[in-house]
Amino acid sequence: MALKASAVLTFTRYVPELNGTVTLYFTCADPGAGESEEYFVSATDAEVTAITTLASAGTLALAKLNRKYRAVGIATKLDALIGQTVTVP
Repeated sequence: MALKASAVLTFTRYVPELNGTVTLYFTCADPGAGESEEYFVSATDAEVTAITTLASAGTLALAKLNRKYRAVGIATKLDALIGQTVTVP
């Protein structure tokens, strides 16, 4: 799972959240086979303050999306455990 090379993200909106973060939303018209056309990442107030251009927002979003893809890959290893039980000693 990953965006294809040269995919273009369009910044569409942002939502300030109650926990002090800001959610940034992007769309991608041609993300690659099997990928979503809509993406979002959560940024801290410090991260948002550091954004000075759309390029810096894109860099932040791509770094966070890459971490999200990695986490999804790791987390899928837990799928086999869903529904299993553990007995408390």
